[in-house]
Amino acid sequence: MRKALIILITLLASFGLQAYSNFIDNPFTPYPPGCVTLPDLQTELYGDNVVKIYEQTIALYGFYPEESNEANVAVYRVGCAEPNRSVVWVTFNIPEGMDSFTSYALPWPVAEIDGTTFPVRLIGEANDWGSDFVPGYGAQTFAGEGDASKTWRFVLQNDNPQVPYTLSGQAMTPEQYNGNFNLKLNYAHDLEATIPVPSTASVLLPNEEIPLNGRLSGNWVVEGVPDQGFVISVSEKVGDAYPEYDGLMDTPLVMFLSWYTYDANGDLLWLTGAALFPMGAIEVTIPIELVSNGEFFGSKTAEREVVGAVTISGINCNDLGFDYDLTNLGLGSGNKHLQRLFSLETAGYTCRDLEARILSR
Repeated sequence: MRKALIILITLLASFGLQAYSNFIDNPFTPYPPGCVTLPDLQTELYGDNVVKIYEQTIALYGFYPEESNEANVAVYRVGCAEPNRSVVWVTFNIPEGMDSFTSYALPWPVAEIDGTTFPVRLIGEANDWGSDFVPGYGAQTFAGEGDASKTWRFVLQNDNPQVPYTLSGQAMTPEQYNGNFNLKLNYAHDLEATIPVPSTASVLLPNEEIPLNGRLSGNWVVEGVPDQGFVISVSEKVGDAYPEYDGLMDTPLVMFLSWYTYDANGDLLWLTGAALFPMGAIEVTIPIELVSNGEFFGSKTAEREVVGAVTISGINCNDLGFDYDLTNLGLGSGNKHLQRLFSLETAGYTCRDLEARILSR
C-alpha cells in the first residue's frame, strides 16, 4: 500500500501549479478559471499584486512518525483580473541543511466562516479536483540524499463533494472564498494552525491583464460594428504531430481565429489564423490567411494566402486587445477593443451579464 501511495504522489509532484488551458475541470472552483498561471510567471505577469498574510515555522512530517523536518509555511492572496477576486496560495519550504525524505504529508485544511466549516484541499494544479487522497496522507515528494531545499506551492480549492470522506457542508462560493474566513491547517499529532484570511478587496487590486486561456474561447465583436465578428478558441496542442511535448507544463497552447468581415469593396471576406504560444503568455501574434475558392460541401481544399497578422492580448474574460495589420489587402492597420458577444458563466463567474450583452443589429 505504501509503495502505491508513493507512486501516486510522485506522479502528482511532476505537475506545477498552473492554469488549465481548457475552461475548467472542477465546476466547484471558487476562483476564476485562468486566474492562476505558472509560479515563475506569476510575479512577472501580475507584479506586486501578491500579499503574504501568514508565515510560520512548523514540523512537516513524512509517512513515518520519526520523519519530520522544520518547514516554513506561508499563505498568500494573489490577485486576479476580475475585481475583488483572487486565489489563496499556500507554500511549504524545507530550508537547506535538513534531511531529505522520500515524501511529506500535507496538512489537512479546513475553511471556517462564522462557525460553519467548508471542505477544502491543497492542490498543485489550478482548476483541478486535486488528488483523491485521504486527508492528512496526501503529499508532494522529492527524491535525493543529503541536504534538502525545496518549495511546494499549492492553491486552496474546494474539495470534491463526491468523495465520501469530505466534511459535511457545501462548497465555498466565490464570494465566501474572497471574503474573510479562517483557514485551519491540521498537522500530525493533533497540531493545528488557525490563519485569519483577509478579504480580497481589503488587500488587493484587480490585475490589468490575464494569461491567455481556454476561458477566452467564444464569439467576439467590436462594439458598434454590426454583421461581422470573430470566433476565437484556445486549447492545448497535443497529439502525434507534437511528440516532443511530454509534460503538461511543456505543452503549448494554440489560439485559432476565424474573422468574418468585408473587403474594401464591401464583399464578404473570410480570414483565419492559428499560432502556438506558451502557458502564461498574455498575448499572441497570429499570421492571418485569406481563405477563398472553396467548394460547398465538397472535398476541394480552399486556397489560402497569408495577407497580414493580428496580435491578441488578454485584459479580462470580457475584453481582448486586438492589433491588426491588413495593409496587403488595402485595409490598413490599427487596434480595436474586442468584447464578448454572449454571456459565458464558468464556475459561478459570469463573463458579461445578461443586461450587458451586445445585441445583433
